[in-house]
Amino acid sequence: MDTELAEAVKKLRKRAGLTQAELARDANVSTSFISQLERSSSDVTFSTLNRICQALGTTVGQLFAPPAPLGRTVRKDSYRFLDYNGVDKWVVTREEMVDVDVCLFEFPPESSTGVREALAWDRTELWFCQSGYLGVELEGSVHVLRPGDSIDFSSEHVNTVYNAGPDRCSALLIIKNHQVKRNGS
Repeated sequence: MDTELAEAVKKLRKRAGLTQAELARDANVSTSFISQLERSSSDVTFSTLNRICQALGTTVGQLFAPPAPLGRTVRKDSYRFLDYNGVDKWVVTREEMVDVDVCLFEFPPESSTGVREALAWDRTELWFCQSGYLGVELEGSVHVLRPGDSIDFSSEHVNTVYNAGPDRCSALLIIKNHQVKRNGS
């Protein structure tokens, strides 16, 4: 028997939170058969494998699918670029990442985002200074970040982010979009 198949069945069973006995019951086979199958010491017919897959909520084809990559490299030249009031902004986040946004900002000397009005939706911003000096004004309170410093705050506050030094400033903005609670839920 194929060891990759045995490992796939065991992994899916554990992911589903099933014991060998529960999977055996749901697939109409014996617990000892599932144990042997997961140790690659038993052959399996297609019809039995199909019942096991149904019990696991998958298909036989998915058992043999190539593993998904552990990560995805996105090169800077493929980031979406925006000119944000004279500040260069690259959107690093992929579309599938719905609850977080990551942006890279390059602030020329004396540049800023301009006044950023308070937002009505619930989200948290974290600014991380990579190089230069990053100024953050939150409703009249001024914070100057050096390389390696960060500040986080709710987007419900009026703010301005700017280059607080004589040289270019590079910063990352990480935004956590919180789920808005709806009435009655």
